[in-house]
Amino acid sequence: MAINGIGSYGLNSLYSYQSSINSLRLSQALSRNTKLNQSYSSSYPSRKAAMNADISFVKDYSSKMTNLMNAANELKSSNRSGAMSDLAITSTNNDVATASGKLLVKNDKEYKLDVTQIAQAQVNASEGVKASDYAKSAMNFTVGDGKNSVNVSVGTVKANGGSKTNAQMLKEAADQINKSKVGVTASVVEKDGVASLQLEGKETGEGKTFTVSGEQLGAAAGVENVKTESANAKYSVTADGKTTEYETDKNNVSIGYYGVSVELKKAGEATLKAGVDSGSVASALGNLVDAYNSSLKFLNDNYDKGSGVSRQLRNMISGIGSEQSLKQLGITVNKDATLSFSKSTFEKNMQKNPSLTKELISGMGGVADRMFNKATSAMNVSSSSLVNGSSQKSFSGTSSSSSSLESMATNPYSVLGMYSRGGAYNMSNYYAVGMMMNYLI
Repeated sequence: MAINGIGSYGLNSLYSYQSSINSLRLSQALSRNTKLNQSYSSSYPSRKAAMNADISFVKDYSSKMTNLMNAANELKSSNRSGAMSDLAITSTNNDVATASGKLLVKNDKEYKLDVTQIAQAQVNASEGVKASDYAKSAMNFTVGDGKNSVNVSVGTVKANGGSKTNAQMLKEAADQINKSKVGVTASVVEKDGVASLQLEGKETGEGKTFTVSGEQLGAAAGVENVKTESANAKYSVTADGKTTEYETDKNNVSIGYYGVSVELKKAGEATLKAGVDSGSVASALGNLVDAYNSSLKFLNDNYDKGSGVSRQLRNMISGIGSEQSLKQLGITVNKDATLSFSKSTFEKNMQKNPSLTKELISGMGGVADRMFNKATSAMNVSSSSLVNGSSQKSFSGTSSSSSSLESMATNPYSVLGMYSRGGAYNMSNYYAVGMMMNYLI
């Protein structure tokens, strides 16, 4: 493996990044050149300050473009650890079943799910009474689940001597049940002025039952009657042309994929398959828009700094993608050329047409490729062109030909320009950079 720049790591597309870094190192080396600094201090007091400002600007420029490059790389299909490679399990019908979990390796297998019955808990409900009427009798009954039981006892008179309403009676009964260890949850259901006591088992599945006994039910009359029987979930899974039937007392099941959880919601059909995690992609796409807007603002604010900045600004705002393509991704172009991103629009379009949306993001010529190329192009701009509209003027000092030559010999960015005209293949060479730094310091 040749040690001749960042290409040693197999990242040829990032050659230009190392070029800019090495340019920056040489600039810093020049700033520590004692003779050069003395010349600035004696002849042109503002030169050193201007040069330091330019070095700071190049650092900021490199940081902005690196952030944009990294944000774009997160969405490139070639990035195996990026958002587009973050596979999650999705359900084609979330009303029937939802799926959660991620895959470590690509798996194209689909599982067809047919739910005929979800697991249910036993539900009992009283007949219902007028909520605002005063209670006619006390309540005294027992609720048991086979392991634990609770005796519910509620009188009709309040502590201050007033009478309780039916709704108040039912509320006190529910509170006593919920505070006990019996495996039942109690609630008061009130609609159109009619209140009833509803009891629901805490566990689903056949055999998970409870009983209500007692002769004094009062406002909760009828609560001993079962409204919904406890039941097991029943479903079938079809994969590779083979159908297998299952029955379980839970609605949370595992189907096919290792480490994937499926929640059965209601009877119906759904297909489970692996795909990109739309949440992760939406987050990465939002980060890309933010990085682009930040880079664009930086370039716009420093438009007159140098010809390289103005060229990059023009390059940045052109060829992002068609309006229709960006709209599919939930991206709109604002009047000031910045971008806006709608996560809800993206996720809606992703669910409606996932293959098209993925292609527009990470396919060849997709938004990730375009942004990445813009960032790498920006990193390939020579340092001298980034600042040739500002401090270069303070370096020249005079218009005479001899002074101009002297300025070119002492201006760090002119020096760097002479060595970097060959582009990344020169400036990314560690040996060349080292020799130049030794010479300059």
